[in-house]
Amino acid sequence: MLGLGQSVQEISAPRMELINSAELLVAGKRLHGAFPDYQGRRITLKAPLAQVMDELEQVVVDHGPRVVVLVGGDPCYYGIGPLLVQRLGPERVRLHPGTTTLQAAASLLGLAWQHVGVVSLHGRNGTTLLFAALARNRHVAVYTDDSNTPAAVATMVLERGGENFRMWVFEDLGTPEQRWGQFTLEQVLGQEFSPLNLVLLERTAEPELQICLGMAEKDYCRENGLITKRTVRAAVIAALALQPDNLLWDLGAGCGSVGLEAGLLLPQGGVTAVEREPRRVAMIRENIRRTNAFWLQVVQGRMPECLHGLPVPDRIFIGGGLSGGMSILEEACMRLKPGGRLVASVVLLQSLERIRDHLEHMRWPLEILQIQASHAVPLAGGHRLQSQNPIFLVCTLKPEDATP
Repeated sequence: MLGLGQSVQEISAPRMELINSAELLVAGKRLHGAFPDYQGRRITLKAPLAQVMDELEQVVVDHGPRVVVLVGGDPCYYGIGPLLVQRLGPERVRLHPGTTTLQAAASLLGLAWQHVGVVSLHGRNGTTLLFAALARNRHVAVYTDDSNTPAAVATMVLERGGENFRMWVFEDLGTPEQRWGQFTLEQVLGQEFSPLNLVLLERTAEPELQICLGMAEKDYCRENGLITKRTVRAAVIAALALQPDNLLWDLGAGCGSVGLEAGLLLPQGGVTAVEREPRRVAMIRENIRRTNAFWLQVVQGRMPECLHGLPVPDRIFIGGGLSGGMSILEEACMRLKPGGRLVASVVLLQSLERIRDHLEHMRWPLEILQIQASHAVPLAGGHRLQSQNPIFLVCTLKPEDATP
């Protein structure tokens, strides 16, 4: 399998000999066009990829001809090289590396590309990895496609509050028509670029606040008293037992403190914060802007209706009690992935009993914790301990055999 780098001109004489002597040439339509004089059999590499792989495996196993698979860039960098090794076996596959588009772009800017976050939206609909990368990296390279164009990427970033990013667009690298330019995100909107492009997002200003686990309440834009206290926040995040690729629902998010901090533990995941009150939604957005916590998506609406259609979560935190009724808990339990965890924080004993009864009725495992912290405050030249209100955490795990 050959990686062609950024142009056919990069191919060495020995590699060109491999291509010319092959009995079967497998490549995308564009790359086939770069070899008009090839006389052997051809297979076009296209979606659905599984069908092409089945055909290729059958040919190799049954007949064993010399096959050359051509890809742009490098076969092991967002390529099908590892898949070929897995399907055909390492003894049947030889991989020849090539220059990636990111390498070529970084060389044009003199950029140390080992520090660049990389996301591929080519053939993918999810943007979770994009926002996780934007929150953690000064530079993020994005592989695009016909749907996730530079303009579409700019729109997504602006909608999430990423005004402090600019965009480089690299077009047709390795060809006589190659060009690249720097734009504001607003300048990219409505523009069309060559389908062969790479986007590089560059942060132009550091966030006002460096987000961390256990941030002080005063650092958040919040409504008076309506925030999950730091000690409870830590206990909630621990109880959720987050995995790096989890999607977390933060229901009744308030100012978003739990979701903002939990996202630090989700480098391949994300958080959906659901809040009914517009003024609190505005506070969440302001906290995202100040911290660059782009992994958090805000949904404004009344629960449980606004939960319909949201991606299925791996973890759920219910932080607003049961002010919206038991229907919120019922919907959350139904939507949670099997094997997922749910944690609810409540103050009222009546709410605690209602949640406990519901989970016991479903025969889900149950753990109840009481969290009460005290803080030293000055008194008569010394200090006394002033306790916060006790909080109950109800934790459960959805059985693997439960209906999603």
